[in-house]
Amino acid sequence: MPYHRKTLPQVVLLCIFAACFAAHSPIVAAQAIPAAAGNMDLMSPEESTEDLNDLSLRHSSLFAATPIPGGVETTPDYIREFIRLEWRSGDPVEVYVIRPRNVARPPVAIYLYGYPVDEGRFRNDEFCKLVTRNGVAAIGFVPAFVGQRYHNVPARQWFVSELHDSIAKTVHDVQMIVNYAATRPDLDGNQVGIFGQGAGATIAGLAATVDPRIQAVDLLDPWGDWPEWMAHSGLIPADERAGFLKPEFLKPLAPLDPVQWLPSLANRPLKLDDALFETGTPLAAKQRMEAVLPATALLKRYSSKAEFEQDAISGGKLIDWLQGRLHSASPSSAPAHAQVTPARVGSSTMPAGSRQEAQDSSQSDADHENWR
Repeated sequence: MPYHRKTLPQVVLLCIFAACFAAHSPIVAAQAIPAAAGNMDLMSPEESTEDLNDLSLRHSSLFAATPIPGGVETTPDYIREFIRLEWRSGDPVEVYVIRPRNVARPPVAIYLYGYPVDEGRFRNDEFCKLVTRNGVAAIGFVPAFVGQRYHNVPARQWFVSELHDSIAKTVHDVQMIVNYAATRPDLDGNQVGIFGQGAGATIAGLAATVDPRIQAVDLLDPWGDWPEWMAHSGLIPADERAGFLKPEFLKPLAPLDPVQWLPSLANRPLKLDDALFETGTPLAAKQRMEAVLPATALLKRYSSKAEFEQDAISGGKLIDWLQGRLHSASPSSAPAHAQVTPARVGSSTMPAGSRQEAQDSSQSDADHENWR
């Protein structure tokens, strides 16, 4: 069964969760958000227009509906809100805003995971403690064509078959969520960073190339080097691979390739984490992306799952860098235990290395992403 069909029970559980959450939690006041910079007209998502060939919002008019709050949960360590945002008719974005307790206007880190993924991690208590422990707020959501956002399309269409639109829509979503963060008095919308994994890392980096408000970028195993990725990624089922290697499929993806845009992020803090043991992104593609990193970027390689668990998962080291970079813009607000990695890791020698089968294999290799 394709992964996106497997997510249907999760969608049902999410609806139950949201209903129960709303019934037993205080409701936050709805807040109006701008659809795009300079676009404050009171219009609805049905009137939105979107140019998927422009990753910025300059040629799109996305009109945001009033946010629909789903409830608030308060714990000794964090406050978690469930909110539905919509600026594209029929494609609401379910957003989790997780704030540290007793921190006024914390900086914001957006967390974006790739395919396959669901919203479960954003409801996980340990994850929420981790992403807020250094006095940073977290905003999490899932990309287009994933989880609760996979609907009203033929079963043969999925995240990769619609990769250009999946990425472009979600890059727009990131900018709209930065807009939303800027409207909230309990968040510091002037200090925003982003962490992405897999396809989410590719989206995160692309969003940063068109939105200078994203001040720090942390990428784990981004998808990229598209011809190589499509030919050898463990996520691609054998019976669909040939179609993804056709020039008409690859050509629109060329501007979205990290090999093309990574050098443009030299103007802000950038970290690339490469788990060399995972098969979602082929080793040759990882090497090509590493080769074009700006000299100022931080590169961290993990040759084995054990090394990743020790050097990234243990103690939440993976996100210390991003949290530290956000606090560095305002040193007086940084908690004493916030950590910043100051130097680029030196190069090391890299080891060689139906849809459901591909996804099962990739999910096994990608257990490293579950760092909660």
